[in-house]
Amino acid sequence: MTQNEIEKVNCFLERKYNLFHADLIARAIQNDRITVEQFKVACGVIAMAESVDGDEFVPKGWEEV
Repeated sequence: MTQNEIEKVNCFLERKYNLFHADLIARAIQNDRITVEQFKVACGVIAMAESVDGDEFVPKGWEEV
């Protein structure tokens, strides 16, 4: 992804997630080690964590993202 594309994705993500999670998700998008299925599940878990005030929750397997 180009820097311009990354910034566009971040703008979109920041509308749904807090800044910490928006950045984490943007980096995960670029990480080839995370499968589409893992990504889908982790995004759902992040959304649940944010709904219960888990502002800096990191899904399992994303610690190094």
